[in-house]
Amino acid sequence: MHTDFLPTRKIPVSQLYAWNSRRPVPLDISLSHRGCVIRDRFSGTAFLASTDDQGYIRGATLFADTRDHLAHSILSEMTGCEWVNEYSDQWPLYRCWSEAERDAHAHEVAEDLAEDRAEAEGISIDEAFDIEYRAVYAMHPVTITDWQVAA
Repeated sequence: MHTDFLPTRKIPVSQLYAWNSRRPVPLDISLSHRGCVIRDRFSGTAFLASTDDQGYIRGATLFADTRDHLAHSILSEMTGCEWVNEYSDQWPLYRCWSEAERDAHAHEVAEDLAEDRAEAEGISIDEAFDIEYRAVYAMHPVTITDWQVAA
């Protein structure tokens, strides 16, 4: 089982290392092509933090048998910002960081769903695409675009 998390601010990977160096017992951090694996030595809690090409942490996945209520505090402590999980009603607010990303995400999802909607509702694929695009676009507003990097 896993739980996905999104940061509420931009976090450069370098900040993760800086915050970690201040901890009395540092986290185990290993950077790889898949992202950054972060493991708390005491609890054994592990996350896979995904990164983008600009060196920012885009999200984290908790690897655990259950939803760990300590995950939020561990993520906040190790990064210096708040996080939301996939079960939060705030999840859509932190999905897209820029208008271009919002548009690309809505376009990608609409392409995946348009054919099924067109078939189910007996409308053209173009009409179905427009409906899906507008729905996804509205669902994920840009709230993190000009935010200050977490300090």
